[in-house]
Amino acid sequence: MANQTFHLSILTPYGHYFDGEVEFLEVRSDKYNLGILPGHAPLISTIAISKMRIKAHGREMLYAVGGGVITITKEKTTLVLDSCERADEIDLERAKEAKQRAEERLNSNENAVDVNRAKIALLKAINRIEVGSKY
Repeated sequence: MANQTFHLSILTPYGHYFDGEVEFLEVRSDKYNLGILPGHAPLISTIAISKMRIKAHGREMLYAVGGGVITITKEKTTLVLDSCERADEIDLERAKEAKQRAEERLNSNENAVDVNRAKIALLKAINRIEVGSKY
C-alpha cells in the first residue's frame, strides 16, 4: 500500500513553524498553483505571497504566506517562508491597519518612499485579510 502522507517542514525567520506528516499541500508559485501529494516529483520553486492549504489528519487548514521557496525531495517537502500565519492566528484589525499604511505610502508624493517595499506590504496585508476573513 502506498504512503498516504508525506513529511512537511515549514521554516520562517522565527524558526520551525510546522514539522509533521500531511496528506496534501497547495501553494502558489509566481506562475501557477502547486498541488502536492505523497510521491510528488522532486522540485524547487519560489512561492508567491498567497494563501496556502494543508490537509493533515483529515483536517484542512488555510494559511497566509509571505513568499519564499519550496523544495520537494523523495524524503520530505520543505517550505522556507518569509512569514506564515494560520487563518485563526491573523489579527484582522492589524492587517487592515497595515493595508491602510501601505496604501498611504503608495499614494504619498514623498520621494523617500520605497515603492517596491510598500507594494509588497500591501500585497501581504491584502492576503492576510482575505485568509483571515475565511476563518
